[in-house]
Amino acid sequence: MTQEEKNKKPFMMPTWLAVLFHVIIWTILLGLVGYAILHPETVAVIFPDFKWSKINYAAILKAILFLWVTLTIFRVIKRAMFKWIQRHDKIDKGIYYSFVTLLGYLGWVIAGWGALSLLGVNLQSLAVIVGALSVGIGFGLQHVVNNFISGLLILFERPIRKGDWIKINGHEGFVKNIHIRSTEIETFSKTSVLIPNADVLSNALENVTKSNSLGRMVISVGVSYNSDLRLVEKLLLDVANNDPGLVKDPAPFVLLTDFADSSVQFELRGVFTDITKGLATKSRIMFAIWDAFKENNIEIPFPQRVVHLEK
Repeated sequence: MTQEEKNKKPFMMPTWLAVLFHVIIWTILLGLVGYAILHPETVAVIFPDFKWSKINYAAILKAILFLWVTLTIFRVIKRAMFKWIQRHDKIDKGIYYSFVTLLGYLGWVIAGWGALSLLGVNLQSLAVIVGALSVGIGFGLQHVVNNFISGLLILFERPIRKGDWIKINGHEGFVKNIHIRSTEIETFSKTSVLIPNADVLSNALENVTKSNSLGRMVISVGVSYNSDLRLVEKLLLDVANNDPGLVKDPAPFVLLTDFADSSVQFELRGVFTDITKGLATKSRIMFAIWDAFKENNIEIPFPQRVVHLEK
């Protein structure tokens, strides 16, 4: 798989994270049911219209059936959308995969809400409780919520994708994973850095490979004043045009930039086919320039010092 294909690969929730999410949800639900059974007086205060006596086998079966049917419908819709996304190669799959993930969460909310209604729970009271909890959570966990919302925005807006080469907050590397709370980048020294998602959206971010893997190359070289400048230009162009790491359109070109104190300065400019391999390509071209200059007796001057010692 090429680097460009890796860049286009959408972010998907890892299997272990999805399993963990379901385990947490079911644990919370079972815990709430167990608490309600052990503390009916608390349930009566929160839901005054709710009576355990109203729950019968028919209501339980209806709630379970509604829960199963709703989740099954959403699961079928998700699978159909996944297949549709995989058949269309030209679309930005990231935003569609993010939408499918949120669709799964929506299915759980609708299924749970409907099941509670069938069991006789007053949802207006539940809405008041949830609203009050959300205000408290908002104050206590505002940074966590901010990063969570930012993570959802990143999944939808796609300012960065897995495999992108980014620069942010003095860090530079490839996006390894986009989590709900933070974005993990792998630096060139093979260390992992976690950037809060809120910082990704609020700070200046440079995405080197967002639209494509191309990148500009500039090589500066000086030659002596005794050199044939037209020959220098030709040698530089030949080296650049023969290297597979540079694109042919736009073609590489040479600029004479300065008549310096001890050398005539040239710049060889071109466009890398793959910026992630830019350092290796630039090194290979500089070796080729050295060999070409040596074969044609082109001198690259360097500063020299003459020291006079007096007795």
